[in-house]
Amino acid sequence: MGEQLAEIWRFRDLLKMLVSREIKLRYKKSAFGFLWSIVPVCLQVVVFTFFVKIFSDQIKNYSAYCLCGLLPWTFFSTALLDSGNTLLVNSPILKKVYLPREVFPLTCAISNFIHFLMGWMVYFSVFFVILRFVPGMGIPVLKTIVFFPLITLVLLLLVIGVSLWMSILSLFYDDVRFIVLTFMNLLMFVLPVLIPADIIRNRSVFKAHEWLFQIYMLNPVTAVIEAYRKTLLEPLPDKMFENAGTALPMNWLTFGGATLITIVILVSGLAYFNYRKWEIVERL
Repeated sequence: MGEQLAEIWRFRDLLKMLVSREIKLRYKKSAFGFLWSIVPVCLQVVVFTFFVKIFSDQIKNYSAYCLCGLLPWTFFSTALLDSGNTLLVNSPILKKVYLPREVFPLTCAISNFIHFLMGWMVYFSVFFVILRFVPGMGIPVLKTIVFFPLITLVLLLLVIGVSLWMSILSLFYDDVRFIVLTFMNLLMFVLPVLIPADIIRNRSVFKAHEWLFQIYMLNPVTAVIEAYRKTLLEPLPDKMFENAGTALPMNWLTFGGATLITIVILVSGLAYFNYRKWEIVERL
């Protein structure tokens, strides 16, 4: 695996070129360019805020809580789905020139990561700067914002890991892409993307079996989304829980467990990709 990483590093200039090409091609003929990365997410927030009125009435700036879930979820899901086709799309290059096959799923992960960071720039600009001048709309900047880079790094490693798995599995097993696409639409409502985990915790199944909630929180995507909310936003008001407790504090132990799972996904993804990469050209 050390040789595998060293080879990727030797081809880092190629990786930069592919990432730059991916970003340029995505908005080549678009008049609004990058805005198409953030506008759909913002429109989703508006729709969800309208339909989930019970939360938008009780949570100050519910849209901020919603976006804290949608931004990482959109990055994760888009990179995962894009990586499913990356080896097929780049098959003409793979058949003619030798290069580390890993650069293609890495390109998907990194190009989507750049859009993800741009989305956060808009988020911080709107909620921490612009809305501070609107009475009752501003969000204070918490000291725990310093953990933002750490949480983002864990998410990036997770996305790289699942992109490696998705790219190689979808090439050899056609059903993988359809299965993942189906479940991604469902997972958005199972994970705390739209509704904070503090509220989900009060579901009867989790109240009856606390250990199930601990497993739920060990999911790396869940852990990352909730870490963003806990470190960037103030705790949910007690009135949200109706005598069922208060908002949970940031649980770094659980986040550490999710980080270990992320590392396992990344390392195993690299290992499996390396194991089968010599079969890629034959499969294309």
